[in-house]
Amino acid sequence: MTDEFEKFAQQIGRGSADSPFNNRIQQCPHCKEILSDAYLEQNPFSEVPCSSCGSLVTIKRHDAESPYPDQRVESRCPVSLKVSYRTYNEFIDEYTRNVSRQGMFIRTIRQHSIHELAELLLHVPDLPHPVRIKGEIVHIKRHAPHAENCGIGVKFIDIDDQSREALISFIRSRENGE
Repeated sequence: MTDEFEKFAQQIGRGSADSPFNNRIQQCPHCKEILSDAYLEQNPFSEVPCSSCGSLVTIKRHDAESPYPDQRVESRCPVSLKVSYRTYNEFIDEYTRNVSRQGMFIRTIRQHSIHELAELLLHVPDLPHPVRIKGEIVHIKRHAPHAENCGIGVKFIDIDDQSREALISFIRSRENGE
């Protein structure tokens, strides 16, 4: 019985060669929550939101080539655009750090939650009216050396076709240096 236990303990200690995490504990540096391998496999990015506090956690993978490449298919346009939205008791103006065809990062130090939905007005230059966007907060960066690096990642859920085309044209013009 002792030999079987020792064999089992060695297997656990060694970890599976197929596992990108090799049973190494991944812990949120902010709230100290332990992130399970199952959760990390569902979130195959180099940074994932903590399942407890929502802070972005950098994941250390043991293999040189991660089987989980960055899955963003759209490039980001580094641009500061005004974004307006309403909270429970006030109307807020913030600014983007970058925008892509599918989402944006908004600089903010306000409290938000993962999967929170937001009705946003994105003020794009040369457009007569702000672009109306319904978005979902998909990651939160609360702790950074500089406050301007704190914010929320918003994935576009609903945007009308005309507004999307106007936003894509604006991003293209910025990417091409026009």
